[in-house]
Amino acid sequence: MDDTRSRRLPEHPLEELAPQTYCQRAALELAALVRHQRKPRHHTRRDSAILRRCVEQVLGSGAAAPDDGPWRAGTRPLKRPGRGGLQYIPIVTRGSTTVMVSTEREAEELAAFLNYCGTQEMGN
Repeated sequence: MDDTRSRRLPEHPLEELAPQTYCQRAALELAALVRHQRKPRHHTRRDSAILRRCVEQVLGSGAAAPDDGPWRAGTRPLKRPGRGGLQYIPIVTRGSTTVMVSTEREAEELAAFLNYCGTQEMGN
């Protein structure tokens, strides 16, 4: 009998983590993303699936994200149409820290998540 057929996968293969654990992991990924966006290499766009997953897990868990805070979603106008014909880049800002994202919704969710986590501004 084949041993692999008799094995059953657990119903919840990924362990549920506390929101603060996601916040800590996201802070490391956010620092790498900001560093890359400030000094990009080889004109490559860095997208963070880890950061998106952290946002989804915390906001999807029903955690009460503050309506207002130091992180703000906004846009930066472009001189000519960008990706998807947009006339702007969706961004999230706090002080001198700016994070460029793909969509306005992603910007709003990231701002809410960073405010929930109490994430500080990234140093220069």
